[in-house]
Amino acid sequence: MNLLERPTSGTVIVDGKDMTALSEKELRLARRNVTMIFQSFNLLMQRTVLKNVCFPMELSGTPAAQARKRALELLDLVGLREKADAYPSQLSGGQQQRVAIARALITKPAIILADEPTGNLDSHTSDRVIDLLKMTSATFHQTIVMITHNPEIAAKADVQVRIEDGKIHR
Repeated sequence: MNLLERPTSGTVIVDGKDMTALSEKELRLARRNVTMIFQSFNLLMQRTVLKNVCFPMELSGTPAAQARKRALELLDLVGLREKADAYPSQLSGGQQQRVAIARALITKPAIILADEPTGNLDSHTSDRVIDLLKMTSATFHQTIVMITHNPEIAAKADVQVRIEDGKIHR
């Protein structure tokens, strides 16, 4: 959906825009409204939790004080403010995933693509992460597109789409 990989045929329509028809510059701008949460967290190990969450705002040129304020608010939201100065290696898998969620939320994207966001977590932590995603989606009016192989996680979605043998089932 964010065209990290281009389709071999067809189009990708996001918010009424054909993403496949955009120039590279237009695509970069459109991607600001679409962010990702990966199964493997993709945190920067040499940066603290706070600096990991601030990173997308740094890339967009947001002043450091503004990024820090927003990042601390999000760390409060995900229950990790006390870990702001810790490094990812000092966190559990569930904590790392919550940092990844905070980082995804910091730019206030319209769409979050979550690729197996609970795949590396135990069932209790998975439930907490899903509850957090549902709460943030409602709070910030975001659409979350989640890929999962776990039917219990899929059952918590508002809408389910299953792909089987290359066919879409609703």
